[in-house]
Amino acid sequence: MNTFEEQRAEERAAIDNERRAFERRQAALLAVTKQFYPQGNGHPAAGDLDDLDIADAEWKTANAEVERITDEIRTGKRR
Repeated sequence: MNTFEEQRAEERAAIDNERRAFERRQAALLAVTKQFYPQGNGHPAAGDLDDLDIADAEWKTANAEVERITDEIRTGKRR
């Protein structure tokens, strides 16, 4: 088991990583949605759609880590 300080550092890193991934996902989503009517022509660029898929996958991974830590706290596996 990690020390208290190591656990807090892991928690902070997981939260920071999830926040950055969320912000990247949000920016990618906005880039795609701006290409729809009335601002765009309704045909998002393939690269923007790819970026959204990648950002979404990264956020899901980061969010799963936060959820794992949260579950450990709730079940008493983590101090």
